Amino acid sequence: MVILRFLMVILLTINIPFTDMRDNGFRPNFGGSYFSDEVHYFELADSFAKFSPVANVANIGYPLFLAPIIYFTGALGPEDIVKIVFIIQAFLFFSLAIVLIALISFEILKNRKVSIIAAALFTIYPYLLFFILKLADFPRWIPAFHYQMWVNIGADYLSAVLLYFGFYLLIKKYNSNGLNLFFTSATGAVIAAAALTRVANILYLPLIFLVLIWLKKYRESIGFGLAAFLVYLPQWVYNFYFFGSPFTYGYRIQELSGHGFETKILGGWFSFDNVAIFFERILLNLPAFIWILPIIIVILILGFWKMFSPYGRSPEGGKQEKILALVLGFWILLNVGFYIFFVDAQSQLRYFIPAIPPLIILSMSGIIKIYDFRRFL
Repeated sequence: MVILRFLMVILLTINIPFTDMRDNGFRPNFGGSYFSDEVHYFELADSFAKFSPVANVANIGYPLFLAPIIYFTGALGPEDIVKIVFIIQAFLFFSLAIVLIALISFEILKNRKVSIIAAALFTIYPYLLFFILKLADFPRWIPAFHYQMWVNIGADYLSAVLLYFGFYLLIKKYNSNGLNLFFTSATGAVIAAAALTRVANILYLPLIFLVLIWLKKYRESIGFGLAAFLVYLPQWVYNFYFFGSPFTYGYRIQELSGHGFETKILGGWFSFDNVAIFFERILLNLPAFIWILPIIIVILILGFWKMFSPYGRSPEGGKQEKILALVLGFWILLNVGFYIFFVDAQSQLRYFIPAIPPLIILSMSGIIKIYDFRRFL
């Protein structure tokens, strides 16, 4: 799958299929929010590289990743780091993601063939999306494809790899009864680092904390919480220093972002009007998806049911799979639920990248459940 991924990226750089890649195939040719986002990330990263932070829209996680690249290359603008960021994200990060999804799938489904299929689906899903959106004449099909190929200067890909790794640590050590203080603290640090990169990931911290409490891992839950707090603390210090409150982010400041929500903590994110807008946009741009969506939801519910149902298992095995089913379910819901309320994110599918692995895994489980039904036909 990793070799296939390398081939896909190489073909992308020579415009196969044609998506108007520029600068020897290392730079997408489209504007919109992409160019303003990369400027924000570069400006904050550049200030970190010069040890003189400035107030900025971006969370600090991704700029901290970019800062050493800027420092050692002497880059003067985003275009000067495009190639190296492309290589790291499109080759290294995506390849790590493929491996992590295969490992997570195996830990949950206990089937090597199904795990390989799950990793293969993740590998090729950008092209599946490409052909579906192009066939549907979606107006932003090229940017959507490039975002899913992990080739842009953007926080989504570092965020995704950190999140996948954090959930892998949690699931792997839970399955092997190895959720000790060290590994729960490491999980807290990794998930908090993902939250430093994308603020929505902070929702996973209370989820995992509650899972540890449910498992009566009280000492480990404290270690998890403390590690997460220490890793995320720099963001709150940054917020307080520049915006006067730990919980006020630059994205919500009118002078920086133009959104005009001032210092409101939630800043108009959570509104049922936004949910209505989300489905209106789907109906307008991808009307066929409205008919496919119920089928997808049924498959996901069946996948969850297969894992959560205790029938035919030992009490301990049933409990283990129930917890894993709940982790996967909330892994999806906390990401998708957050962003369908966030109207500014609804036009860009990259925000939903964190939810792709559990969607694939629960879908595979659901398909297996449907296959099992053949015995009753």
